[in-house]
Amino acid sequence: MRKSLALVAAALTLSAAPFASASGTLGTILFGHPSEPGITVIVLHPSDRDDRAPSIFRHPSPDTLARAQGEIASNPGLRASLDRRNIRPHNVLAVQTALDGSKIVYAR
Repeated sequence: MRKSLALVAAALTLSAAPFASASGTLGTILFGHPSEPGITVIVLHPSDRDDRAPSIFRHPSPDTLARAQGEIASNPGLRASLDRRNIRPHNVLAVQTALDGSKIVYAR
């Protein structure tokens, strides 16, 4: 019984190896390729009670909203990414720049 399980496991491992190497890493096989590298969109719903975003982004000030709108207006790549995801610019609450230069967009 153990030999047959070992043979099945070995066969599955060997048959999946060419497929995995041809299409990418395990993460891209399981979750697909990211829409745009360097842009992460976090959609916040009013009923969400989790801490996926800091409070200043969940309840932005008028200044934070104005900066987000300015960032979207001045960055055509960011605007195009939001259009592809069907997120209208007026629904963007804040845009944060990470240390590596990537953008994190908080939207409702």
